Amino acid sequence: MIDIQNKFFQILRCAINDDIEVPQLSVTEWKQIYGIAQKQSLLAVTFRALERATPPANDDEERDVFGMLVLEWLGNVRVIERINRNVSANVIKLSEKFSQDKFQSCLLKGQGNGLLYPQPNSRTPGDIDILIRPRKYNLNKRSVVDDVRKTIEYVRLQQIDTKASYHHIEYPRFNGTEVEVHYRPSFMFNFIFNSRLQEFYAENADEQFHNRMEIADGEIAVPTPEFNKVFLLSHIYNHLFNEGIGLRQLLDYYYVMENDVEHSNDYKALFSYLGICNIAGAIMWILIECFGMNQEKVLVPVDERRGRFVLNEILQGGNFGKYDMRYKFGNGALGRNLQRLYRDLRLLRYFPSEAISEPIFRIWHFLWRQKHKNTKLK
Repeated sequence: MIDIQNKFFQILRCAINDDIEVPQLSVTEWKQIYGIAQKQSLLAVTFRALERATPPANDDEERDVFGMLVLEWLGNVRVIERINRNVSANVIKLSEKFSQDKFQSCLLKGQGNGLLYPQPNSRTPGDIDILIRPRKYNLNKRSVVDDVRKTIEYVRLQQIDTKASYHHIEYPRFNGTEVEVHYRPSFMFNFIFNSRLQEFYAENADEQFHNRMEIADGEIAVPTPEFNKVFLLSHIYNHLFNEGIGLRQLLDYYYVMENDVEHSNDYKALFSYLGICNIAGAIMWILIECFGMNQEKVLVPVDERRGRFVLNEILQGGNFGKYDMRYKFGNGALGRNLQRLYRDLRLLRYFPSEAISEPIFRIWHFLWRQKHKNTKLK
């Protein structure tokens, strides 16, 4: 199993770097790599390596099997590309709707990250995560709370019973695409670090809402590289404690790093202040060892011990932990809470601050949701 995982990362490095020669693999190995790519939502990305590969030439039967695999793989790639075009078009239409309703918007993750890829439509798409705020705003804390309330009220005009959490609220499906409207980009479980993170977001918000890029037949605001280095890292950290993360999220971070020409901040100090330095060191190790990132690009010293642990979580769980069988305690409230506690215990050794804080935050978050359960325009 370890051998095929190593070969998968070899293929992944070939897919994201055309200068690396694609190795000769057997049909069985290609089928195994296809399975891993599917599990990690990287089918269209890794297909770039398959296109340059030399077909196995042992016998006619193997060539036929390989040909069928290529056709199946290509079919999935075409579906991914088609969905990407549809989601990108919906992003523009949704942003225009928010603008008409007097809200500014900034596209988080998803299609915005795809713009950093050499082939944007090769990124497996998900839902639309979009940060919005009323056009009239102030930076004081009371105003931020008011803007959260106004955003929840606005979304519940579209769908009265939609669920709100601390950082986002579910928006009705838009032309077939699921949407999450954010009023906070992300959060930390530790209350001190979360307060600092929200302050960082507020202080840097204006630049994000005005950093516009072309997408589909229009343009939309997307986060700057400096902002994304914090935001995506905190998002990865949060998902590590919740559903789990996949290689797709790390590939997003790889391309943020690759598209950044220079580092203008002391990231070790910043990440330590925000409580994300440990996860940053783990991600830096994975990006170097598995993605082939140049060591000169690291933001903080690499952390091999934590990196190996996080990589194992990713390989076992797949994209958003869908394939992880270790946390199956049932779908009820009790089962979900036991699952979270078990994950906290496993992560305590490596990320103690968030692991200790998560159960406390969960209780506080339950009370927050109850408070905002009936928030709607009177």
